[in-house]
Amino acid sequence: MATTRKSDGAAEARNNRLLGQRIALYRAAAGLTLAELGVAVGVSHQFIQHYETGERAVPFGRLVQIAQALRVSVTTLIGDAFDADAGEEPNVHVVLQVARIAGRLPPAKRAALAALARELGRP
Repeated sequence: MATTRKSDGAAEARNNRLLGQRIALYRAAAGLTLAELGVAVGVSHQFIQHYETGERAVPFGRLVQIAQALRVSVTTLIGDAFDADAGEEPNVHVVLQVARIAGRLPPAKRAALAALARELGRP
């Protein structure tokens, strides 16, 4: 006999927040505004904002549309955010700020920034 488990509201809110942070990160890296992403997926900028803050859960079909608009795969967008041992990134605000800046850079400077980030990430 299958058992049903009540949804853990705190875990669900955490998951919504984690996914929202990743959407915000990739949107900023793509140099898109909330409104531009909203137009691309057919919703208002308020919906995108609610997804990014975790106030609303992203339906799977919408997640696919968002990934396509951001030119990343759904698995890239999700990443390892939902692994059992994953937690919120401690420096998520710093990462988002860098992504927003990178999204506004011309391609050559964006490539240079990516190379610098890779170099800084080496042990």
